[in-house]
Amino acid sequence: MKILKTAAALLTALVAFAPMHAHAQTYPDKPIRLILAFPPGGGSDVVGRLVGDALGKRLGQQVLVDNRGGASGNIASDLVARSAPDGYTILLGFSTALTVNPGLFPDLPFDIKKDLMPITELADGQYLLVANPAVPVKTVAELVAYAKANPGTLNFSSAGTGSPLHLAGELFKQKAGIEITHLSYKGGGPAVAAVLGNEAQIMFGSVPGTLAQVQAGKLIALATTGKKRLPQLPDVPTMDEVGIKDFFVWTWYGFLAPAKTPQAIIDKLHDETVAALREPAVVEGLARNGLTVVGSTPQAFADLIASDTALWTKVIKETGIKAE
Repeated sequence: MKILKTAAALLTALVAFAPMHAHAQTYPDKPIRLILAFPPGGGSDVVGRLVGDALGKRLGQQVLVDNRGGASGNIASDLVARSAPDGYTILLGFSTALTVNPGLFPDLPFDIKKDLMPITELADGQYLLVANPAVPVKTVAELVAYAKANPGTLNFSSAGTGSPLHLAGELFKQKAGIEITHLSYKGGGPAVAAVLGNEAQIMFGSVPGTLAQVQAGKLIALATTGKKRLPQLPDVPTMDEVGIKDFFVWTWYGFLAPAKTPQAIIDKLHDETVAALREPAVVEGLARNGLTVVGSTPQAFADLIASDTALWTKVIKETGIKAE
């Protein structure tokens, strides 16, 4: 009897597995929907359409971009978390939405770690610490000394409360031991304009949003926030090089699928996406937007999400930042 029960259980498992296995073998046999957490025109849209087009050509199926902006990216993440785990709905995850939101929104309807499966990190890009030329500083050391001598007189702008630019400024305050005032704007463009107009004196800005202004002499680049210097600004040091240790802040994008998606499908999406990222047109397109190709393993991407979440949750808790 025991043998019969075991055999029956094994047969049931095989019957359940068979359709899943067959599905993975034929995948994909219809278009794939790529959910983006932000409206058209921004960085996510550029990355999603560039990589999605290359991936679709490799898979022989269209990758249809579906912009689902709102709630700081939570709408898109929730939609994918609730989707069928069949590989036909995937998320273009953005660093803020995946690692900052868990600390800002304690009542999220989904759990990023449990409800989403990392596929690969696509690309990343660091930020620039820039200053208005009217500020009497040329280096980070001079900026810190000036801020300490004139506490509360410097403002730093950001693209909104809880944005990467805001959190980078808060982390800088902590590590440098200075008092600077945060000014929140609705987007990166207005935040840059505030520094250009000296309404705010400094900011951590995206490379696409600030590089041209630096090259034109309208902003001064003091440091970059990555582990390596920017090829476009080889003379500008990293924050780590100037003594602000362990200050590695960047933005990144990656693909994720609903939990319980068959491993064979995750593997295929990973392999084909990484191959798409190596195509010259994709590399060049991302570089034009200040981004560097990554193409990590699912586990490396999961580790990145976990480490960044721990970092930003700590910063949010210590600074008392609240969602707007």
